[in-house]
Amino acid sequence: MDTGEGAYRLKKLTKGLFTRTKQTTNLTTENEFIYNYLIMNHIRNFALFALIFLSFTTIEAQGLSYGVIIGTDVSLMKMRNVPKDIEYTSMYAPILGFNVNGFISYKSKSFWGISLEPGFIRKGGVQLFDYMNSHNMAIHYKVRNEFNSLELPVLFDIYLNEKLYMSAGFEFEYRLSEKAIMTDQVTWNDQSFFVAKVLENHVLADDILPDDNNRLSYSGLVGLHYNINRKFDLGLRYGIGLKELIHVSWLDHYGDSFGESNVFNNYLQLILKIRLN
Repeated sequence: MDTGEGAYRLKKLTKGLFTRTKQTTNLTTENEFIYNYLIMNHIRNFALFALIFLSFTTIEAQGLSYGVIIGTDVSLMKMRNVPKDIEYTSMYAPILGFNVNGFISYKSKSFWGISLEPGFIRKGGVQLFDYMNSHNMAIHYKVRNEFNSLELPVLFDIYLNEKLYMSAGFEFEYRLSEKAIMTDQVTWNDQSFFVAKVLENHVLADDILPDDNNRLSYSGLVGLHYNINRKFDLGLRYGIGLKELIHVSWLDHYGDSFGESNVFNNYLQLILKIRLN
């Protein structure tokens, strides 16, 4: 297949993919502002409720604590719904990130408590697949993706004994920035299939990154913590993305689509909680 014919088929493909997703794209464009507004309202209302709840349940001062959290994160982007024709099981390699948070926690006289942990987190992953860019060029190098976000974990704590407690809840996140850094390490270099991200203007994206109108996300979060002493807790947590980060298509070497996948952000986190009261 010559270059002209390949470019023509790829152009037809991207138009076809755009047509198939046009209804969803239009819906997203029209309702994204309303959706984001409602999500932010829910986050604000929940946080306000939690703060009011804490204010009314702090009759006994020893039940309330606050401080800072520092952590290191093994962040791993996960691709779901990968076509069966793909022999590789890992689409991304993990990267090392970090988080810095404040926290305010309330422990009841019973076995339960509640915590709010507003802060900053860095997540991401390294692409292991080949992809097609906006110039219809196949890229055979690994790309490191990084995302910087504000986060608000809202957790329900269950105290197993005086030293050990579990936490479970949700992490609400607003992405501040993102970047893609191409490395000098080659990917599979299979050249029989590629990943592509189709934009609204019928062309392919230069990088496999989230859209600007997809900055709000949320994850499920579970963890186990050990109380070292009155000032320090050590915790291990796992977060799993519940909202799609990126939607991509798979192309064969003729430029034909043979599947679509969804990318989510997961991470493993080791934290040190430092009480200031």
